[in-house]
Amino acid sequence: MNPRENWLVGTVLFVVTMVLYWPAIGFPFVNFDDQLYVYENPNVVHGLSWDGVRWALTSVVAANWHPLTMVSHMADWSAYGRFAGGHHLTNILLHSTNAVLLWLLLKRMTKCSWPSALVAALFAWHPLNVESVAWIAERKNVLSTFFFILTVWTYLRYVEHPQPARYAMALLLFAAGLAAKPMLVTLPFIFLLLDYWPLQRFSSGQNGLKMAAWENWGLLLEKIPFLLFSVADCVITFVVQGQSGSIRSLAEVTFAMRLVNIPIAYLAYLGKAFCPLKLCVFYDFPGRLPMLAGLFSLMFLFAVTFLVWRSRSRFRWLLVGWLWYLGMLVPVIGLVQTGSQAMADRHTYLPMVGIFLILAFALNEVLLERRQLRPFVVGGVMIFLLCGLMLTRRQLMQWQSSVTLFTQAVAINPESLFSQEMLGAALHGSGRTTEAIEHYSVAVHFHPTDPDMQYVLGRELIDAGRFGEAENHLSVALLQMPDNPVLRNSHGVALMQCGRLHEAELEFSRAIANQRDYSKPYFNLGKALLAEGRNQMAVTNFIVASRLDPDWPEALQNLARAYAAAGDQSNAVNTASVALKMAQADQQTSLAGQILDELKTYQNILGSQSSPAQTPH
Repeated sequence: MNPRENWLVGTVLFVVTMVLYWPAIGFPFVNFDDQLYVYENPNVVHGLSWDGVRWALTSVVAANWHPLTMVSHMADWSAYGRFAGGHHLTNILLHSTNAVLLWLLLKRMTKCSWPSALVAALFAWHPLNVESVAWIAERKNVLSTFFFILTVWTYLRYVEHPQPARYAMALLLFAAGLAAKPMLVTLPFIFLLLDYWPLQRFSSGQNGLKMAAWENWGLLLEKIPFLLFSVADCVITFVVQGQSGSIRSLAEVTFAMRLVNIPIAYLAYLGKAFCPLKLCVFYDFPGRLPMLAGLFSLMFLFAVTFLVWRSRSRFRWLLVGWLWYLGMLVPVIGLVQTGSQAMADRHTYLPMVGIFLILAFALNEVLLERRQLRPFVVGGVMIFLLCGLMLTRRQLMQWQSSVTLFTQAVAINPESLFSQEMLGAALHGSGRTTEAIEHYSVAVHFHPTDPDMQYVLGRELIDAGRFGEAENHLSVALLQMPDNPVLRNSHGVALMQCGRLHEAELEFSRAIANQRDYSKPYFNLGKALLAEGRNQMAVTNFIVASRLDPDWPEALQNLARAYAAAGDQSNAVNTASVALKMAQADQQTSLAGQILDELKTYQNILGSQSSPAQTPH
């Protein structure tokens, strides 16, 4: 390609990718990890600062240490604030830039222009990569890939002209990539693959077997500093994930289940590469051990690997692409299981480049040997890319809200506990309580022994005013979590609303016994006591609740009511005045109006009590 063609291909890649993903600018944050990484993270919402950078370097977010990713979120907040479209724009820019850089890198390494452009186009426009781009919390994927490509580019320059400065720069860029996401730990392995093809640095022995062995060992020794970085990052990741409790035990996901799932996941990812349908944000582990599917998948992978190995002398790109795919997935293939999903589309963002390499260079080989097939190959490629663009846009639209995202997930797997719960939470956040209850109920139907789901459904039923049903579900949850103070408190609320005040008081007392510094059961116990006319005891509990949570105007409002019921109008007026100022400061207009009306009543009573009695004439 001449410079004009280079400029044209790069422009098309960048512009089409930007246009393809542009609708995401109008998407909000989603309720899946975006709150942890961005809009509810107190360090991020303060924007970029030196204190924030120090925090990022020493803190763990979502069970991962990735300081560079967190710094990028801080920078975005400084630039865009709460406008989610700006955060999406950064992801889209990074992905579009990655596509262009990938094309330039492959073209420089392989000296093959159009196959490299095809790999980059598949990477840019494949539906599997939507999750990495449209999900703000997955910034770590597009950012780490940016540094991955720059690291390989710098390594290539070092190979062309070995200089310590270039080697050091490659190490520095690799460290930056690891600080964005630890999945890049396989990069030393990728370097060895690239040494084999297309760089062809491995000696074949023309200068003698001893010289060949020494030169090849030199290539391995050259990777040791990169390998040390990888090992250090693996240790850090394992430690922080273990301390965060995200690594699942063998009791939760057995070793047999993990071994069976590995070949199934490898094969499933391949299937989604060629038929990217039924993609969703969460794939649950199957309910039973699919031994037959695991055995078939393993046999298929061994057969392909054997054929690829047999063809290595003629088609080096075939071996490199296949091992790229297998090797880069190793950190996320599930041997060390984090979370509760069997696989994830975002895990294929970089590994699938290996499969795209195989496709592009296989087509190139066909054209070299069968030039008469060129119109058919070009036409087929154009149709495939066009289908990819349409499917990618369709998949992108699933990310336009939390509701649409998890509606798709439950449509694909209605039995998914996580997806049903997340959809219910999204509907609850949109004020669609009845629909939220429906999805929580489905989750409880499929997972009746899950106490957390019983609790979530119980809480939603309380909000809907269906207190009898709520009490039933909360009772079931209590059988497995009898010492949970939050659950005890919610159960007490349901009992109180059903008129079973004595039982409610017992539940609130148990919640307090389980956690003395938990303010809500004191508050609710005070309400139950007040309803029974035990006003002085109600005052005592409201005082404790307001001390534990001093910024809670409702606690002070009810304390004022208890004072008034006990005949202490002076304290009722003083307490209600403080509650009114607090509600007004928090801009709780409705609550402030209610407190103001009650305050006037207390003032009128106090005024009448302090006025001298009038003697009738």
